[in-house]
Amino acid sequence: MAGRLTGDAFNLFVFFEVLLIASYGLMVHAGGGTRTRAGIQYVAFNLVGSSLFLFALALVYGVTGTLNMADLAVKLPTLPEGDAALIRVAAVMLMMVFAIKGALVPLQFWLPGTYANAPGVVAAMFAVMTKIGAYATLRFGTLVFPTDLPATGMLLSDLILPAGLVTLALGAIGVLGATTLPRLAAFGGIASMGTAFVAIAAFTPQTTVAALYYILHSTLATALMFLVADLVTRRRAHARLTETTPPIAQSGLIASLYLAAAVAMAGMPPLSGFIGKLLVLDAFRAPAQLTGTPLIWSVVLISSFLMILGFARAGSTLFWKSSAVEAQPDAPQPDAPQPEGLAFTATFGLIAGLVVLTVLAGPITGWLQHTAAALHAPTAYIQANHLGQGG
Repeated sequence: MAGRLTGDAFNLFVFFEVLLIASYGLMVHAGGGTRTRAGIQYVAFNLVGSSLFLFALALVYGVTGTLNMADLAVKLPTLPEGDAALIRVAAVMLMMVFAIKGALVPLQFWLPGTYANAPGVVAAMFAVMTKIGAYATLRFGTLVFPTDLPATGMLLSDLILPAGLVTLALGAIGVLGATTLPRLAAFGGIASMGTAFVAIAAFTPQTTVAALYYILHSTLATALMFLVADLVTRRRAHARLTETTPPIAQSGLIASLYLAAAVAMAGMPPLSGFIGKLLVLDAFRAPAQLTGTPLIWSVVLISSFLMILGFARAGSTLFWKSSAVEAQPDAPQPDAPQPEGLAFTATFGLIAGLVVLTVLAGPITGWLQHTAAALHAPTAYIQANHLGQGG
């Protein structure tokens, strides 16, 4: 059933648009000029992506006469050579759409401002939004435009891998240089998407398992960081990381939550981010991925180090240096935090999810191996959903 829900490319477009409308309402919730401007930028950028999506679908339909993904998997390998250029254009346009949704360089500009200015809870919910772009890339790259398709070949991989590496590096540098905690969380989200796209780009079962596991981890970790950022900013007079303020309320508890979120985002042991990055690195040790392996390993490891430094710097400013600052009578004071039982429940729930993902990494990756095998050997899916066979 789940396969049939996105079995038609136009249904995927409609899903993107419904998600965009709902997310815009959440983005501008509680108003404010800065938040409204960020929301308009977010919608404008995504509407450009939606337009490209429509153009790409129209091009595919004009060439093949169908948007059913199983039909496309059957028809594209047998297209006349004269239509190959049109299919390559459509594939590139679709990848641009998914790059916008997934915040992939050079189309990631909308994310830092949007997520940093969204309400904390909304930004945490948005952690799953970018994963839709990764999901669509993986689905099209394994079913519609596989690496053995004559019209496109390794085109998608050649585009996604360098973009993913640059995205990862940019996100890590952004974490190191972030001036506010919400922007730190946003750049951490960009770095996580870079890691996911690097794994996706190889389009092999082993790298797909690593990508799927890391996407599960990244969704929980990014949401956790945004919730912690919201808890911190509610207790400070400002959100800047360049200035210290007196100790915040419940500083010990909040510092512990920040530490857990930082460990998860940076990919340090003992949480699932460490396992996810190990899976990614191990997947590129396979003989088929030897080309570019040193570069991939270097970017992943160096970016992880930069993120550790960035999160440590922010934590030092927030919780260590602030302990030496005394409150000034004339200094602006944040509003006293209201009872936040639900916020703490959600935060601890995300930490519990990360712990479960870590402890059950073996069974989860075993299940993901079956998922990856089905993605890369879609014959059964095509037979079940190919309209020409009565699916």
